[in-house]
Amino acid sequence: MFVDSKPNLLLQLDGKLPNLALMRLSAFLKHKGETVEFRRISSPLMLEHGLFDHEWASVYASLIFERTKPVAERLRQIYPDVILGGTGWDRRVRLEDIGVTTLDLDYSLYPKYPHSIGFSQRGCRLRCPFCVVPEKEGRIAEERPIGEIWRGDPHPRNILLLDNDFFGAPGWRSRIEELRAGDFRVCFSQGINARLLNDESAAAVASVRYSDDDFRCRRIYTAWDNRKDERSLLTGLDSLVRHGVKAREILVYMLIGYWPGETHQDRDYRRRKLREFGCLPYPMPYVRTPELVGFQRWVVRRADLCMSWEEYSRARFRPEHVVRPSRAPLFDIFT
Repeated sequence: MFVDSKPNLLLQLDGKLPNLALMRLSAFLKHKGETVEFRRISSPLMLEHGLFDHEWASVYASLIFERTKPVAERLRQIYPDVILGGTGWDRRVRLEDIGVTTLDLDYSLYPKYPHSIGFSQRGCRLRCPFCVVPEKEGRIAEERPIGEIWRGDPHPRNILLLDNDFFGAPGWRSRIEELRAGDFRVCFSQGINARLLNDESAAAVASVRYSDDDFRCRRIYTAWDNRKDERSLLTGLDSLVRHGVKAREILVYMLIGYWPGETHQDRDYRRRKLREFGCLPYPMPYVRTPELVGFQRWVVRRADLCMSWEEYSRARFRPEHVVRPSRAPLFDIFT
C-alpha cells in the first residue's frame, strides 16, 4: 500500500489537558502507516511562524473554547483545507465523520504527561441552558471501564476522568469498585453534581482516592450555578462531609454573569455561604467583564478574606494597590 510520505499536522489550539480527539486521530493515522507532527498553539503568533517548514498531507486542529475561534479562522486562512473540530468550533463534528474508528490514544503527543485520561461514561441527566454537554454527548451512555482507561505499568495508577455526570451512568457502582480494587487515584475533573448526591453516592466518593487534576492534593470539584439550588447543593455538600470528605477539599465553581438581572449581592451571597461551609469558592465568569474578572480574582486570590469588595473595586481589582490607613500596601500577602 502506498502511503504519502508527507506528515499530517495536528494542532491543539487551546486547553491545558491532553486533547483526546487529537490523541485518537494520531493513533488512527499511525495505524494506517502515516506520520504525524503535533504542535500546541499557545499564541496566535505561532500560526505565522513554523507552520510552513513542511508540506503537510493534511492539517487537523481542535479547539475547546469559543474564544479561540479567531485563531481557528486565521488558521483556515493559512490552510483553507484544514479540518477543524472540537466544542469551540462545531459541536456536531465527530471523529467518526472523517473515518476514525479506534478508541486507542497516542500518548506520545504528550511525552511529559504521566497520567491516564478518558471517559467512563458520556452524556448528562440534566439540560442546563449554558451547558453544551447534552447537545455534544446526548443521553447517558457507558464508555470504558477503568482498567481500559489506565495505560498500564509502568505508568502511575492515576485516572483523570472527563465524565460530565459520573453518577448518571447505571454502571457507576462498578466503576467505583474498579477504582477501589485497583487502588487508583481518580480526578473527577469535570466535577460531581453535588445537588444530585445521596448517601450512597456521597459515601462512594469518600471511599476512593480522589485528587486534583495534577494529582498533588485531595480535591473534589462541583458547582453552584444558580442561587435557587442552594438547598440541594448544601445537602449534597453535607453528605460528602458526613461520609468523610473534608470541606476544605471541595472546590465549588460558581457560574457568574449568566443569569439576567444578576447582581453583585447575588454573587457575594453564594461566596459567603461557601466560605462559611469551609469549601473553596471559584467564580467562573460567563462573560469576561472587568467587574466579573475582578470578582473572580478577589475570591480566587483569597483577597475576600482580608478586604472588602469596595476596597478591592476602588483599587481597580489589584490588591497590591490597596492601601490601609497605615499606608502599607497589601501586596505582600498575594505574592
